[in-house]
Amino acid sequence: MEKLKEIKKSSKKLFDGRLIKVKIDTVKLPNGKESTREVIEHPGAVAVIALTDENEMILVRQFRYPTGEVLLELPAGVPNKGEALEKAARRELEEETGYYAKKVKKILSGYSTPGYSNEIINYFIAEELTLHKQNMDEDEFVEVDIIDLEALLDLAYAGKITDNKTIIGIMMADAYLKGKV
Repeated sequence: MEKLKEIKKSSKKLFDGRLIKVKIDTVKLPNGKESTREVIEHPGAVAVIALTDENEMILVRQFRYPTGEVLLELPAGVPNKGEALEKAARRELEEETGYYAKKVKKILSGYSTPGYSNEIINYFIAEELTLHKQNMDEDEFVEVDIIDLEALLDLAYAGKITDNKTIIGIMMADAYLKGKV
């Protein structure tokens, strides 16, 4: 594996925002040549696979400005500084959907786009749900949608769901309910 590693020689910060940082690094390649890498640094996120007793998933629809579309997505968000991932998953689910999960279990972590970002998404299964009250951020506008898992699988396979974390969440929900996770 060491023979594949790239070594950072220099780094220049281009943007330091509220959520992300953007930099361009010069790296030494395994063959000794140099190249550049454009990198987005992200603090990481949680995504919640909220399952009802009827094998439905609780999802949100929201407009995503970079895509220009309303997307169907798992409830998700960024943990607050110092916040435990499990607590962040519970908080994001309740803020976005109004549902509280008595049972939350981490099942997967993975890079969202490792070609240019270090963002890791931590996936949680949430069960034993009770409806409380939505408490969205003031700049957040979402609609809650509860959809049968089989219908979601059909939508994912047909290419009707275009958010990758949600596609992964649907597949993980199916595996979880079949005892594979």
